[in-house]
Amino acid sequence: MIKMILDCDPGHEDFFGLMLALANTDKVEIKAVSTTVAYQTVENVQKNAMKALTLLGRTDIPVAHGAAKPLIEPFGLADNWREFTGLDGTEFPEPGFEPSELAGIDLMAKTLREADEPMVIGISGPVTNVALLLAAHPELHSKIEKIVLMGGAINTGNRYPGVEYNFSIDPEAAKIIVNSGVPVVMITRDLTEQGVISSETVAKMRAIENPVAQAAADLMENYGDFSNPDVPVVLNDPEVIAYLIDPSMFAGKAYYVDVETQGQLTRGRLVVDQHDMTGKPANAELMTTLDNDKFVALILDSLAKY
Repeated sequence: MIKMILDCDPGHEDFFGLMLALANTDKVEIKAVSTTVAYQTVENVQKNAMKALTLLGRTDIPVAHGAAKPLIEPFGLADNWREFTGLDGTEFPEPGFEPSELAGIDLMAKTLREADEPMVIGISGPVTNVALLLAAHPELHSKIEKIVLMGGAINTGNRYPGVEYNFSIDPEAAKIIVNSGVPVVMITRDLTEQGVISSETVAKMRAIENPVAQAAADLMENYGDFSNPDVPVVLNDPEVIAYLIDPSMFAGKAYYVDVETQGQLTRGRLVVDQHDMTGKPANAELMTTLDNDKFVALILDSLAKY
């Protein structure tokens, strides 16, 4: 049993991460959720997490909102942010519980202090909250078994050339995490591009007769364009939870890494020492290969449990 804190920015993709965790409580137990700004306001992202947990039947998990902006460089919401909620495509219930009165880093710190054993922190959004936690509470580093995050890329990018979205939002925060000394497992963009959801998979979701599976199918139909087979529909965030449930579907290697914060063209770029040119010891394990058949099977099997 892995006890964890999830830091996320729901989000269609984070809904699937929450769903996987709460369907597999024999493997993973979420003790707290913190949320951070990405494409929506921090208040709306927190509400999205609470709506998802309400649908999933877990109103006992505390949800706190964290950072409203990156550490250094301001981040502007997209011009059309008011036109979508992040959970578009289906009707979610209103939250069936109140948000935590604590700020995100305070809820995470409290949860770690009260834990009997070191916990895992999962991150499936920009990494600002956890960087703030590490900086503000060095005494709690020993209470973190490892950080499993979705971020960074070796050979690809989805915001700028070579730059993955989550790291691009707050490069300074990403740099703090990879240099913190806390063990880091990185679900790279190279891997998440292999997390393909097909129209056939969505049809299988639709065939599962429970409200969660129906919502999942609705979300995927809203999220993905399945009309062009040359442009696959991928899920980028639930792999964090999938890794904790079944690491056998992943493969990767440990490297020394750092994050570029000054480059005019490469700010947020994950720099990977693939050929031991620095002589520095590995500080992150990069997951780069995914067994997509196992990943899709886990999603479908988990939806059926509801």
